[in-house]
Amino acid sequence: MVNSLTDLAAERPALAALLVQPPSRVAAAGAYATMLDLVARGVLAVDAAAGTVQAPQPDPAGLAPFEKHVFDAVVAREPGRSGPIPLGAIDLGSPEQSRQWHQRFTDLLGETAIARGLVRPRAPLGVRVVLWIVFTVLWVGAVAVAWQAGRPQLGIGVVLAACLVSLPLRWLKRLVPHGRGTQLAAGYARLRAEPGMGPGDPRLAYAVAVGAGPPSLGTSPFAYGKQAFAWSRRDGTWRRVAVVDGRGFSFGWSPWAALGSLIPAALFFGIWLVLLRMFSADLDVGQVADLWLVLLLGAGWVLWVLAVVGLARIGWRGLHDAVHPARVVAGPVIWLESDIDEENTTYRVAVDDGADVAVRYQIAATLYHQLRKDQWLRLEVTPKLGHVRRAEIVDR
Repeated sequence: MVNSLTDLAAERPALAALLVQPPSRVAAAGAYATMLDLVARGVLAVDAAAGTVQAPQPDPAGLAPFEKHVFDAVVAREPGRSGPIPLGAIDLGSPEQSRQWHQRFTDLLGETAIARGLVRPRAPLGVRVVLWIVFTVLWVGAVAVAWQAGRPQLGIGVVLAACLVSLPLRWLKRLVPHGRGTQLAAGYARLRAEPGMGPGDPRLAYAVAVGAGPPSLGTSPFAYGKQAFAWSRRDGTWRRVAVVDGRGFSFGWSPWAALGSLIPAALFFGIWLVLLRMFSADLDVGQVADLWLVLLLGAGWVLWVLAVVGLARIGWRGLHDAVHPARVVAGPVIWLESDIDEENTTYRVAVDDGADVAVRYQIAATLYHQLRKDQWLRLEVTPKLGHVRRAEIVDR
């Protein structure tokens, strides 16, 4: 690798990631390689023993747009942009913000690679436009014919088939090695990490760009992934805070929703109780053939008792929260999370209130999209169910 580096180092390591990595990994590998390249060039400094990174100068000059994008992400959470930051504290924001950051990095990297003649789209723009026009005319025409023939089901099938067929057309926009980039891609693909590589070694950035993991630093802080902790600097110093879910499936319910759920539940389990008593009265325990019925009814009674206990607990928690004041949880935002499913999307936030553990609370979508990491948030939370009655962004 040492002999190859002389020729291959003419381009930045992030460009090696663009030439070698699959599209889904370009941003994570390229951004990490860029950070390590900035370390090797003295723009950033890494303390491997402490697991921190910092910028000797808060606003260095001469960085390429994609390098500036990475530099800003590294120092964003440190006031003054020059103090030591734990590698794990490099944070791209919520999942939506992280995806936007990845896409922006990939776009900037692609623009640089195209300008340097290293890549080009799989198909020229003119070819893609013609193909899309032909494809659109064909499937729209097929839908119109099916609809006029009185076969709307066939039209729906055509739309679904068109969605599948359109996938290869979208791939035509992907960037592929071109010209000198083809030879560089072949050379980069042969690179491997070597023993003794550490932060500051220019070879490490290229090894990371093609998929190697630096043992002294761990995985890419720019990669997607969900951890069980977050970093906070509530009191001016960095510390790791565990992030947990509230207890119970009813956590986050409003008190009145919890109490209201008891009405249909009481009806359902009341009918269940009547059926259990009827079957139990007709059962002849002395008959060996009815042993399996005894076991089945016994399981039914156990489940009924457990369900009633659970409902009673939900009712008690709802009643408690309805008559008691909310408690205040305030601190910097250290966690943002969205959970998307077919029916609805839930948004959750965790703030560092000074405890060793931060709880995820459900919030409204409008507030979620306004929040950024390290903003101070004040929550009024019910004591048992953890329902957020009021939330507002505040100054520290």
